[in-house]
Parts: sequence; structure tokens; C-alpha cells
Amino acid sequence: MVSVFSSVEVARGRDLAGVARSLFGNVRLDFQCGNEEKSRLVSAMLGSCRLTRLEADTHTVSGERVALGSDNPDAIKLIIQTHGRSSLIQNGRNAPIGADAAVIYDPSRPYMLTNRTAVRLLLLQLPRRALPAAAVIRLTEPFVAMPEHAGMRRILLSLMDSTIREIGELDDTTRASLGQTMIELVRTMIRGDPRHERSNAHSLDLLRRRVKDFVSDNVSRPDLDVGMIARRMGCSVRYVYRAFEVEETTPADYIWSLRLEKAASRLRDATCRPGEISEIAFALGFSSSAHFSRAFRGRYALSPSEWRKVDAP
Repeated sequence: MVSVFSSVEVARGRDLAGVARSLFGNVRLDFQCGNEEKSRLVSAMLGSCRLTRLEADTHTVSGERVALGSDNPDAIKLIIQTHGRSSLIQNGRNAPIGADAAVIYDPSRPYMLTNRTAVRLLLLQLPRRALPAAAVIRLTEPFVAMPEHAGMRRILLSLMDSTIREIGELDDTTRASLGQTMIELVRTMIRGDPRHERSNAHSLDLLRRRVKDFVSDNVSRPDLDVGMIARRMGCSVRYVYRAFEVEETTPADYIWSLRLEKAASRLRDATCRPGEISEIAFALGFSSSAHFSRAFRGRYALSPSEWRKVDAP
């Protein structure tokens, strides 16, 4: 069955092969040793990129002359496999692919992808022109992310996974922005030595921006903390702390600072009705009115009620 809704394409079972050729180019799927009916695909455009989640039984993928031109969005592929064992053979190199492995390859060169077990994976197709020319030239064989790329790979995996899960709720502008962020992460990963200070700083900058967006969207949750953020970003707590070192603050301090800023803004529009200050406090994740008042006075040298009176018309 194939369905399309909100620019999201979904395919199941025997429809997978035809949809794969439509989305990925001249590829051939062979389920001779697997059950094709177990297949499920979800795919959507993110600006100039295409993000796909695939679950399938044992099968092989043969690709020849897949990318038809330098402007084809299918020109370069990145696979992050979250379950199963596979191997990608291209230009004489056999690149094993295991759980959480990240592989980048140029499908304009003939390849054979053998999925030896049932697999779950995320596939990002991005324009050839989006990557450094020197890096693309080096893609005569698969590029396999090294252990040094682990932090960046986790960030990219988390972003891809959360995006495809929420894809039906995202507008075109948000999708394009997410796609560009993924391109930047891939560029950093493939550019050169991941231990290079500039590359590392770039990945931390992307993580910090993602964390700030997540905090802004979830600031009212009383359980919002660094542990939750790390799980959502798909990285370690230590890595989240490192992302905020450049601003000489901590993730926890940033959360409370943002809550207080939003509280101060809402108090300016308050109507002075009974209980309104407590409502604002609880709506922004504070555990009690007393906690809110202490934190607010520490930041603004005024209590919430005093601040409201000062700013009252």
C-alpha cells in the first residue's frame, strides 16, 4: 500500500520496490531471502534534502547510474543504521554496517548493499553541491564514520529520528531549516579530521542551538533537566554541558534564565487578578510560588508583585 499525506510518502510491503525507484533512482531490490511484506517506508523532503526511515527484512539493493546529474537531490546518500547487519560494496571496498553505523556514499558509482538481517535505518539524500568538492571527489568508495565522529553521529541520528517521527506536524519552513542543519552536520563529519578544533566547535554550536530550541518548546515542563535534554539530543550529559561552555553558563542555568525572562514578560501583561502570579509560575515549570519568588528576586532585585506594579500602566 502506498499513501501520501502532508507531503509525506508512506509505502508498505510489495509497493516498496516501486517507491524506492521513484525516490532513490535506478535501484533494484531483491527480497529472495526475506519477507517483502514486512517492509515499511516513510519519506519526506526537507528543503533540498530527502529524509527516509526504512524497516525491512533481509534483502539486497543494487544501484547503477542512480544519480542522473549534479543537481539531483539523490546525488549523495548517508545511512545511519539503528538495527541489523549489512555491508556496502563499492569500488572494491566492503564496508560493514552495524547498529548505529553512519556511512556516506556516492550512488552515481555502482554499488551493492546487502542487508544480511532485518534492518531499521535512516537515509538522508542531499545535493552533491551541498558538500565540499574535495570531499565528494574522495567518495570513490564509502566513507565510514570513525569512532571520533561518535558524538556528531549521535546528534545527527537524534535529529533525523525526531524529525521523521514528527514530520506530519512540521511546516515547509521548519523542514527546510532542519534539512540545512543536517547538511551542516554531514559537512562537518566528512570535511576532515573530526578532532580538529574548528570542526568540533561547529558541532557543539549546532548542538547548543538545538538544545535552546528544545528548551524554548518545553520550558513549561517541571521535569525539564539536563538528563532529559541529553536523551532527546541523543548524546551524553557531558556533551550538553560542553555545548554551553562557550557562553560561560550551564544548561540548567540557561533553563532557569529563560523561565525568568518569560515570567518577566508575562508579568508585564498581567491584570493583577488574584492567583495570577502563581499561575505564571506553574505554567513556566516552577515547583512553587515561593521558589518562583526567590528566583525572580535574585534575578531582578524585585518580587514578582513589585515588578508587576512597576510595569503596570
